[in-house]
Amino acid sequence: MPEPADANARWTEMLSRWAIPEELIAAAPEPPYFFDPQVFIDAADEALDRDHDTPSDAVARAALPAGGTVLDVACGAGAASLRLSPGSVVGVDPSRPLLDAFAERATRLAIPATTLEGVWPDTASQTPVSDVVVCHHILYNVTDLAAFAAPLDQHAHRRVVVELTAVHPMAWMAPYWKALYGLDQPTRPIAEDAVALLEALGLDVHEQRFQRRYQMIGENGEQSLQRIARRLCLSPARHDELADLLATSPPPLEREMVTLWW
Repeated sequence: MPEPADANARWTEMLSRWAIPEELIAAAPEPPYFFDPQVFIDAADEALDRDHDTPSDAVARAALPAGGTVLDVACGAGAASLRLSPGSVVGVDPSRPLLDAFAERATRLAIPATTLEGVWPDTASQTPVSDVVVCHHILYNVTDLAAFAAPLDQHAHRRVVVELTAVHPMAWMAPYWKALYGLDQPTRPIAEDAVALLEALGLDVHEQRFQRRYQMIGENGEQSLQRIARRLCLSPARHDELADLLATSPPPLEREMVTLWW
């Protein structure tokens, strides 16, 4: 088993390869990195409307006692936690609009909720220990995963449940980067790399995989071409090229998800 520092450094190095080349960012008509709160609000509403538990839901629910408490790290609007109907919930997120959406949905469901604006693990010292900690779809944004994961473990009485995609969430765009710029995208890190690091930290990690409809980061609906073009730093003059690519190689309809718990 690798040493924790070595595994963490490897994770950091692999993530760094996903950075868009600076010359493309400089020439882009708009910044390629953008955030749409509505995507995460829609994900929460979809989770609340779902008539079945995902493996991540089921694993969290199995460890949650009646009236138990949940801590939702990078909570968005509550997709990971609110459908569990906990006795109370704490949501941590850097986005105030998403925390407001989280609180509004918790109120509607009569779940006592506390929100904490900030990034994890900076907020860990202000956050109470809970029965179950959930954390969905943030690991690929975390460069220092060891520093992120250890406080998750420390804040859970019973269980930590993490959900992530099996491969990097932007891996689906690799054919477009290759066709438009001749750029090969990285193939790591993947979920197995996260597991290796978590196990190096001494955590007894369990895993389950499942398929789910692809919820992209805002690149769907009527504005899909414009949003994908923006992420690709593509000028309007090349939108027709992208349209042809999307027609012949459309984004995936499903993706493999991974539930990790310890």
